[in-house]
Amino acid sequence: MSRDEIEDLLYQGYQGRRLEEGVRRSGFLQWPERAVGIDTRSIVIARAMMHAVDGRGDLCCPGPMSPGPALAFGATPLEFLRQLAHRGTSPAASRAGGLSWTDLRRGLIGWDGPPGMMTQVLAGAALAFAQRGENRAALVFESERALDTGGWHEGLNFAAARRVPLIVVLVASGSAGVGRVRQIDGVARAYGITAVSIGRDSHAGIFATVRAARRRAAVGGGPTLVALEGGPGDDRWQSQEEFASWALTEGHVIEGELESIRRAAAAGVDHAFGRIVKEPGPEPHDALAAVRIGSPPLRPWTRLKSPRPYAGAEAPMEGPGVN
Repeated sequence: MSRDEIEDLLYQGYQGRRLEEGVRRSGFLQWPERAVGIDTRSIVIARAMMHAVDGRGDLCCPGPMSPGPALAFGATPLEFLRQLAHRGTSPAASRAGGLSWTDLRRGLIGWDGPPGMMTQVLAGAALAFAQRGENRAALVFESERALDTGGWHEGLNFAAARRVPLIVVLVASGSAGVGRVRQIDGVARAYGITAVSIGRDSHAGIFATVRAARRRAAVGGGPTLVALEGGPGDDRWQSQEEFASWALTEGHVIEGELESIRRAAAAGVDHAFGRIVKEPGPEPHDALAAVRIGSPPLRPWTRLKSPRPYAGAEAPMEGPGVN
């Protein structure tokens, strides 16, 4: 890892911890119980990809691991809190559910739909990268429940057959999920692709594993299926502290720099919590505005024609009968 990558992982890990603790303390933010914890391993996986701010980097769907991968791709704690609190200032202008959103310039694509679907979408994006000869890859996080869906297997089979640059991370949820993701060796063999498992590996080891998978995929080596096994329970943040110790001894980071990174991460998150309580909800008129294309589109969606019963672009969106 480069010095910048080490510092980023330290900063983003401390951001994640402070963010999770703040949401747990807050009385107005409701974080779904299924996603209440931030797994720093997801941050490491996402940071091992290639990032850009001009839409030319890798593409990532955080899935059930949001906001960890989103932080690695440049999202801010304030953006995540706005999305979580459904503020009018949120990245999706309160028109999208879930814990992630789409920002293609930074390489983020959000979706809170059924398991398996985003593997299909990211496989298509990865095919486009390959056909255009771009040094880009796609990363998608899915729950182990995706193993039960035909769409996920169709997407993986397509990606394997076309040797597209795709990395699929299957995330265990609970003890039963751990057992299931450990079965991916057989799934990977069936599709003729590489499989790796990540458990309580060090941050440096995870980073090296994913970076190698990304490099292999980008030169035509095909997809990699990653099993993200259950974390270390109550000691989830131990891996972050172990990485901090490694950075001091092996990464040439000095104690003063580490403390500065820790303080900067805490300050940014605390500022976000101070801001979010003052920000407004969505404007009702904006939320009900007609959505279409054919003229300058109304953010963030586009549609050729307004859906019934509001036919016509200039149909009024207020008054009796409008909910």
